[in-house]
Amino acid sequence: FFRPSEGKRGIPEAIFIDNVEAMCEKENVEPTAIVVKLQELYNKYQYMQSSIVAQRSSLKTKLPDISSALEVVNHLVDKKSKASEGEPTKYTYQLAENIWAKAEAGVNDNVCLWLGANVMLEYSLEEAVELLTANEKNARETVKNLDEDMAFLRDQITTTEVNIARTHNYGVKQRQKLKEQQEKSGGENETSSFAPAPRTGGAKGAYTWKQESEEVELSVPMPKGAAKSDIKVTILAESIKVAHDGKVLLEGQLAGKCSVSGSTWTMTGS
Repeated sequence: FFRPSEGKRGIPEAIFIDNVEAMCEKENVEPTAIVVKLQELYNKYQYMQSSIVAQRSSLKTKLPDISSALEVVNHLVDKKSKASEGEPTKYTYQLAENIWAKAEAGVNDNVCLWLGANVMLEYSLEEAVELLTANEKNARETVKNLDEDMAFLRDQITTTEVNIARTHNYGVKQRQKLKEQQEKSGGENETSSFAPAPRTGGAKGAYTWKQESEEVELSVPMPKGAAKSDIKVTILAESIKVAHDGKVLLEGQLAGKCSVSGSTWTMTGS
């Protein structure tokens, strides 16, 4: 469903599934299995997107500080070149919010840069200019690369969403087609009693089930006038429990393990 992509920070490139039927036949898998794999890929893309957004936001916050520090150091270099020997330089600096003050200071060849994490280092003016210029350039290039990665990632997310929708719809059509064929042959859903052990709720024959290679559908009749809010269905890896208004209608162990995240329930005919 994807291939490695060069120059995109290891982001895999999603492949558009043009023919779902052909892929299912080629890989010999059910559409539901393909949807599960596509959903895993989609979740990875979502995680990458959140990581890139956080990194880009951090850099966009730091860039103004780097540019401001570089501007100040360049100003000091300019003042140093124009100042006469022994002549103090006048500065206007921010003392507090909306409060500015004036001061005079002698020419200095060094400057202290705040690196964060309670660390401040002294550099010569030339070293400070070189360091801040490199930091600003790297930050801008990184932001540009992140913007490109974000645009590429959005395309992959869109492609994966389309693949999931197309594969899911194909699976629905296949199930409908199979159901129609069973109805025509007169052998639709030859229901078998689902006998989980132990079973503490529901009379024998009060439920029916049908099974395909990757999916099991269980139908449990509800009391007349039952509302969805009164029904509680608990699906675990190896068991199931259906209750209405506190009364257990069906409870028991499954014949095998099921995917809890891929299981769901709905109410029809109410």
